[in-house]
Amino acid sequence: MDTQAVFNQYYRGHHKGLFFWIRNSRAIALPQSALPALLAIAMCANEEGFVWWLAVVAMLGVMIGHLGMNLADDYYDFCRDSRIRSTLSASSVRARMDKCSYITNGDASIDDLRKAMIRFLAIAGLLGLTVVAGQWYMHGWRSAVAPAVYALLGLGLGIGYSGKPLQLCMHGLGEPVIGVMFGPLLMLGMQAAVCGRVLSLPVAGMGVAVGLLVTNILYVHSVMEVQADGELDKMTLARLLYREDRKPETVMAGVFAMLPYMIICAGIVLHWWSIWMLLTLLTLPMSVYLIYSLYRFVHGLPTRDVPQWWMGPMTEFKIFQDAGMDWFLIRWLLARNIVMYFCIIAMVVSWL
Repeated sequence: MDTQAVFNQYYRGHHKGLFFWIRNSRAIALPQSALPALLAIAMCANEEGFVWWLAVVAMLGVMIGHLGMNLADDYYDFCRDSRIRSTLSASSVRARMDKCSYITNGDASIDDLRKAMIRFLAIAGLLGLTVVAGQWYMHGWRSAVAPAVYALLGLGLGIGYSGKPLQLCMHGLGEPVIGVMFGPLLMLGMQAAVCGRVLSLPVAGMGVAVGLLVTNILYVHSVMEVQADGELDKMTLARLLYREDRKPETVMAGVFAMLPYMIICAGIVLHWWSIWMLLTLLTLPMSVYLIYSLYRFVHGLPTRDVPQWWMGPMTEFKIFQDAGMDWFLIRWLLARNIVMYFCIIAMVVSWL
């Protein structure tokens, strides 16, 4: 099956309504923000001052803001280079499943995208203002400052990720920025939103652990695409670390994949969490296999790119396998599923 046909079947909408923009804002990536946010809520549920309705509002704001940031990334990326990606790098997944193809194929204009981006971010902003107002009303202005600051930091980093003048993703800083945004910044921001607390070490530590795993999703992608990104003049962390022997890249993947488990163990020793939090180590074999699989891939060694039950959900993998993208998708989905299971386990432990 033609790769573009796969994209058309699964990622294009037929109207420029809400569903069209949700689909094209890469809603498949929502677990990267939703699960860390839910984990933060679970960790804060028993804290003094916790407010459930603020948790719901903040959760919606995070998810809608995430979709808005994805659209912003498309907007700035397209404005930076509007050429069709397939003319730049036929070997790239970004070329074969161009995230801006709904513009290049005429489904929407760049102006439509700009308006949709603004609307999503505006709705997220209104939800954020609701949280700030709620904290101010119930706990005073000091409790309202923290969620406002975290939200503004998230907005600044999100726009600066691909927007001018910073364009962090073009200077090898995209992966660390994503890790900070979807890890400690998001989880501490949720804590501030639901109970007005500025900082706590258990939530910060868990945020760093989750952020490293989220970073690895983008980083694994960049490692597999390092040569194609060079053709596209996109400077990723993987490109900064690139050497002919590929060792620095794979070592860094190991750091991102293994350090979270060390943080969990350290946090238990420091009595941040119950010993039951060691259950998150159930995802350790997945991380070990991800490093092993990535090592074999970058060195051109035979790999068995076939989903196994313990890898987690890989919906419609056969379709993408027929399109010749199984080599990319299996590692990207595995990295995503590690984050999902890690957060779900930590969530259950926190609640129980």
